[in-house]
Amino acid sequence: MAAGIVITLFIAGRQRLQQETKIAQVQADYEKELRTVTNEVQEQVLVNVGRELHDNIGQMLTVMHLQVEHGRLDKPELQNILKPIDDTLQSTIQQLRLLAKSLNNDVLEQEGLLKAMQTEVARLEPLGKFTMHWQHDDTEPKLNKDQKLMAFRICQEILNNAMKHSGAKNIYLFLKGTGGFRLEVRDDGSGFDAEQQLKTAGGSGLMNIMKRASLANLICHIDACEGKGSIFMLQEANT
Repeated sequence: MAAGIVITLFIAGRQRLQQETKIAQVQADYEKELRTVTNEVQEQVLVNVGRELHDNIGQMLTVMHLQVEHGRLDKPELQNILKPIDDTLQSTIQQLRLLAKSLNNDVLEQEGLLKAMQTEVARLEPLGKFTMHWQHDDTEPKLNKDQKLMAFRICQEILNNAMKHSGAKNIYLFLKGTGGFRLEVRDDGSGFDAEQQLKTAGGSGLMNIMKRASLANLICHIDACEGKGSIFMLQEANT
């Protein structure tokens, strides 16, 4: 009888463990699907914003530029006033075009990750927030479309966070395509306690980056320390 009770308890425990494992897997699958859908929605919003910037606001600024140019030709005596305005308009139009391009995932698919990164550097450098040190091995990484898009968006987020929060004077950006993909973003800013942040609500942004990377079979390594800047390194999960 005792043996029967033991066997019954063993079977019940095993069934409970299997059920808990199944529930955990369903929950993990649900969270992964939710993150995938969220990323798809966010990506579509970015594409729509990029098109709106290019097609509407860009067109309006171009018309303003033509009007100022016309004014400079008609009234040479206003050259000193209109030229700085015209220069600012042209610079704004160029920045707007680069921003719209960076939001359009079709451009990334057509031109590749290396070209997209070069365009992003060209967009950020004139802002004067920090000095960009951009290096690459002139090789397009062998990633699929989803991996390239995710790597690019994560890099944009890291650069944007560094620009807003780190106080960095220099940002070092390196892209490697030969012998395996590696994307590294390093700054000399104020840094942060990565391990501590990941344990608190303040680290939700870092955790989100890592989870988004995993959706594309990528891994994001974070090495940061207060007062010593930060390093983000993105690689394929199987390397």
